[in-house]
Amino acid sequence: MDDQLQPYGLSGHSAGPAAPGQASGGTPPAGLPPEEDEKIHLRDYLHILSGRRWILAAIFTGVLAAAVISNFMERPVYTATATIKIDKGSPNILAFKGAYESSRNDDDYYQTQYKILKSRNIAARVIRKLDLGKRREFKGGPSALKEGAMLIFPFLREDGGRRGGQDTQDLVKPFLKRVRVSPVPNSQLVNVSFTAHDPALARDAANAIAGAYIDYNVESAYDAGRQARSWLEQQIKIMKARLKDSEEALNQYAAGNQMLYIEDKNRIKQSLVNYTLGYMAETLDQAVAERIDKEARYTELKDAGTDSREVIDNLLIQRMEAQYAALVAEYNNELKTFKPSYPRMKNLQSQINSMAASIRKDERSIFRSVKGEYLAAVKKQDTLKRAFDRQKKAAIDFQKKMVEYQILKREVDTNQALYLSLLQRLKEITVSATMTSTNIQVLDRAQMPKRPSAPRKARNLVLALFLGVTGGVGAAFFAEYLDNTVKDAQEIERKMKMAPLGAIPHKKKIGLEELSIVSHSDNKGPMAEAFRSVGTFILFSSASRPPKTILITSPREGEGKTTVSCNTSIALTKYLGKGIIIDGDLRRASLHRIFGLGNGGGLSTYLSGNMEFGEEGLIRNTPVPALDVITAGPVPPNPSELLGSARMKELLERLGKSYNFVIIDSAPVLGMADSVCLGSFVDGVIAVAQSGRTTRDSLKEAKKVLEYVNAKVLGLVINGVRGNGMKYGYYSYYSPYSRDDGQA
Repeated sequence: MDDQLQPYGLSGHSAGPAAPGQASGGTPPAGLPPEEDEKIHLRDYLHILSGRRWILAAIFTGVLAAAVISNFMERPVYTATATIKIDKGSPNILAFKGAYESSRNDDDYYQTQYKILKSRNIAARVIRKLDLGKRREFKGGPSALKEGAMLIFPFLREDGGRRGGQDTQDLVKPFLKRVRVSPVPNSQLVNVSFTAHDPALARDAANAIAGAYIDYNVESAYDAGRQARSWLEQQIKIMKARLKDSEEALNQYAAGNQMLYIEDKNRIKQSLVNYTLGYMAETLDQAVAERIDKEARYTELKDAGTDSREVIDNLLIQRMEAQYAALVAEYNNELKTFKPSYPRMKNLQSQINSMAASIRKDERSIFRSVKGEYLAAVKKQDTLKRAFDRQKKAAIDFQKKMVEYQILKREVDTNQALYLSLLQRLKEITVSATMTSTNIQVLDRAQMPKRPSAPRKARNLVLALFLGVTGGVGAAFFAEYLDNTVKDAQEIERKMKMAPLGAIPHKKKIGLEELSIVSHSDNKGPMAEAFRSVGTFILFSSASRPPKTILITSPREGEGKTTVSCNTSIALTKYLGKGIIIDGDLRRASLHRIFGLGNGGGLSTYLSGNMEFGEEGLIRNTPVPALDVITAGPVPPNPSELLGSARMKELLERLGKSYNFVIIDSAPVLGMADSVCLGSFVDGVIAVAQSGRTTRDSLKEAKKVLEYVNAKVLGLVINGVRGNGMKYGYYSYYSPYSRDDGQA
């Protein structure tokens, strides 16, 4: 044969196991695509859903039935809504704030109001106002209505409320479960809704909640004002006594230290000591200025003499000097006519001398006067300076006393300010307490609901359809995730790295005998075609020649290895001619029943030495032409030793010379050594797994055990594949047979 027909997992008769899923030659058998990592396709998901369709259908039907039953059994409920406007502060009717009113955080304030709307206090007020204890809805039965998914499952509702009479506190919890507070985003509005079976009750309760909330707000403001007024009255009494004590302490200190105060010309009140000091400082400044002025006049007069401005500017001297000049002029004029000894001339000379003496006398008088004024100014300055120093010392002593005085004065001022502030606040609160204004308004009163708010039948059905589909799909995939069994050939090839030799379709339950030779009795059905395909894979499993001795086993019992062994043997007779099948399961023999033969002698008899090769009864004919059989024979005490003996190897060699192929139906691999012993004698091993039963772990373990003893694993046959497992074509193209024999 062509070397390119080399199979997965085996290299002819070469020693050692091949790499999983690949021949030692590295070339896959003809007709099979090269091995590659498969990507998950949408078909894989559809295949999973098809295989788990009963789970999906059960969950979908259950959820849909629950929704339909809920829609018809659910008692209609009505929801009424009142809209309230909540301002942050009270109305600004007065120029001052109410009691305890101050700046507050918006979020905290509004969240507090929402909690108040759903508080037990408000609920109790409404219950008493509407006398809900006598209403049928609150006497017994469901205490609250569920929303959303709870409407679909009415059996999940709580049953609050007790039978018979109930007090207000018993009704608060079920009442609050019917209340919903929904703030309107980006506004000061809030919707208050109430749900009830009676639409009138829903309307009345929603309006009553709004009214009770406003009443509570007004009462809270009044109570706050009353408490504030009482507190202020007590504080005013305390502050009045404190102010009186501080004023008495201030007066006593001022009197003891002679601290007198007067008002100056600007009506500014100041102490007498400081006032006197200021007056004396002003007087001293004037005296100093006067002394400086007198001293300047005196110095100038003393330095300049008769040329000083004090003399020159004197009017009397100016007149006298004018007269003196006139006399001198007259004398000089007369001297032209008369001699100095002339009487008239003498008289003029005498007048001139007298005038000159008068001028000098007046000049001396001015000098004495200026000097006297200067000396008087100096004396006055010195006197005022001494008086000012004494007053300054008194002022310094006074300032020391003023430290304690200012402390007492500040205490008086503080107490007086607090006292007046408390009086003012008391008057404001007294006025505000008589007002009933509130920062809460009912914008829209609740109206009688015309349509029930629940159950929403259309929504419930749509939700049920969605939940049914998603729940069913989720459950299907979860079941698939938990399922560790093999189901189809593609999965084996992809995950187990084993060559898939064929997938045997599921057939309705029939007897083992009929099922094991179905390819002989019905050679045109899908199962016969599947086994012929397995035979074809076996023919091309080696590059040189097909394996002659083949061991067929499974990880555990009950996975269809005997059925595969018999039907594969029948299929190989069509291609290779004469063959033989050996019942190698010495513990649980079955081939003698399948072919209708006795089991008095057989393989165990031969291996134990009680029968020879050519002796009658070892090899028997079957109803299938060209197929002989060696039954298991009696159950021996040591099956593994017999199957691993040299006599067994010799038997296979002798049968190989007489038959074109030898099939051994052996015991399961896991838990027994029978198949492990036989695996080293044969040309190839075929593993059998049952779809939906054989786990991946057991199959991996069986493969590992066989490869450990260098068994040549030709591949795997998956048995009992149902219709949904026959994906991507396996035998589906045989349309005349694909639905034959009641295929599931």
